[in-house]
Amino acid sequence: MENLIKNGALPGHDEFIKKIEPVLKEKEKFFSGKDNKLIRKFNKAFELLPDINTDFIDLDSDFVTAGKREEIDDEKFSVLNNALKGMIPWRKGPFRLFGQNIDSEWNSSLKWDRFAAHLNLENKKILDIGSSNGYYLFRMAAARPELAIGLEPFIPYYFQFKTLQKYLKLKNVFTIPAAFDEFLAAESFFDYIFCMGVLYHRKSPLNMLLKMRKLISKGGTLILENLIIEGDESMALVPDGRYAKMNNVYFIPTVKTIEIWLKKAGFNDIVCLDISRTSIKEQSRTDWAFAMSLEDFLDPDDNNKTIEGYPAPLRA
Repeated sequence: MENLIKNGALPGHDEFIKKIEPVLKEKEKFFSGKDNKLIRKFNKAFELLPDINTDFIDLDSDFVTAGKREEIDDEKFSVLNNALKGMIPWRKGPFRLFGQNIDSEWNSSLKWDRFAAHLNLENKKILDIGSSNGYYLFRMAAARPELAIGLEPFIPYYFQFKTLQKYLKLKNVFTIPAAFDEFLAAESFFDYIFCMGVLYHRKSPLNMLLKMRKLISKGGTLILENLIIEGDESMALVPDGRYAKMNNVYFIPTVKTIEIWLKKAGFNDIVCLDISRTSIKEQSRTDWAFAMSLEDFLDPDDNNKTIEGYPAPLRA
């Protein structure tokens, strides 16, 4: 966070820095405190990480990779492994650090492959909302954007991002541990906004789309990924209680409904790039994440339904 507000960190973007500086300072103060158990736990794991420099970085493969196994001895490898295990749950990935594979719950490369060919990120300014540990930010960095910023309020994922950056050392990639509603930025600043797996958690999706529209520059692009239901009508599923064991899912629309929302928010040239049913190839239990995953969220007698009886996860 501190690098974002240092003089000269973002040359030519004084208005943007002025806008975001209050939330950066607030978050730095929060993370310097000692009264949060999660901060203490994950900071302890972070401080265990060995100091290792490497020139081997791969951002353009399914595994985001830093370092090779032969660059460190067995003792450092063991310390690294223990520190990384101390940061469980790793939900997004996969990653490989000095030969240690991090087998995340989500194989995020599959989602990346669905839209990557449609991107032109070179010299662009990017915002990724709900960026988790930064997997997509790191994949974006391979295209040499001017700036890539993630917003991720969940403490464990922020420390995972810091861990990965300790070895990747990407100068133009940042994560701010803040929610979207806390974030103020200069209007028309970003060339790309990514909002993936977030909108169905919002009580007012249209308001969120309107705010994102203000932040996108003229000719800019929103990459929106969301749970959907099948159908050609303008409608949405509103779960009564949980959906796939999630208690904060408010609207699961049809593609047509999403298109209407986007038009009302001022977007145009709307294209649905892909529709995919979530499978256990993409989301599954691993030793690096939670004890339960997709297979536990579906009806054991009919995997086309969630455990609650709703249509199984389908994403557009």
